Amino acid sequence: MAKGSYEAYRKALSDVYRGWWSAWPLTERVEVGEVRKLHRTGSVPAGSLADRGIEAKPGPGGAPGDITYDAGGTVAVRFKAAGVAAQGFSSVAAAEAGALVEFRDERSALIIYTGLEQAGLADLAELADSLVRRLWRGDWDPDLLVVSDVIAARAGTVLIADRAGASAELRLEGAVGPGPLQLVDLAGRGAFSASSRLGLNWTGTNLTPCYRVVRVRRTWLNRVREEYGTPQPGRGLATGPVPPLLLDEARDEAGAVIEHVEQAGDLEHLESGERL
Repeated sequence: MAKGSYEAYRKALSDVYRGWWSAWPLTERVEVGEVRKLHRTGSVPAGSLADRGIEAKPGPGGAPGDITYDAGGTVAVRFKAAGVAAQGFSSVAAAEAGALVEFRDERSALIIYTGLEQAGLADLAELADSLVRRLWRGDWDPDLLVVSDVIAARAGTVLIADRAGASAELRLEGAVGPGPLQLVDLAGRGAFSASSRLGLNWTGTNLTPCYRVVRVRRTWLNRVREEYGTPQPGRGLATGPVPPLLLDEARDEAGAVIEHVEQAGDLEHLESGERL
């Protein structure tokens, strides 16, 4: 798959979920409480909070929903009901239900996810408290990212045009509900029967399209370094217990200790080589 297709997909998803990270590859499952580290233009798994003795209590989830994204109207979709012949279809038989997707522009994207549910950590203050304690002991790398929220999907279909004029035919599998076919009917149920000029055509089920991460806030860590020194692996910041002031700050103002990190911002740090 061309690099441009990934960039187009990530940009499209960020238009809908700004500040969230795109799971890649599309089949990757990401869990709340997972620990990750930066790698190239994204992040890779590095264990979990549970591995480090930190409890990751889940909060209440949201109601299921769907999203459809068609890059500002640059994608046209025509449906064909089973048992009906339709002009423009070349690989979907008359007896089959299907869809013809046509892309006007290069890098246009059609993204459909159904059964979306959001889950997240119940209490970021507890996480901040745990990270402060482990950082003090030298048991936590401040570069690590913690998955605080995920959006899971029951099914999804993603198509990215490699060039203008790209197209794809999909054969719809399984029972279709009453009424006319809709875009959400393509999610996880379309089998690609023909395609032209596509950079990416993918469909699947039980997915994690995007997630959010937190890490130790840079400004907080710099301030702590000035007061207590630089943490050393296995040795920590200083001997003795954690100063109550730091623990109080973690419990009362978790946002002062940890921060949500956007994927775009991390790309800038990767390019410049900036480290904590």
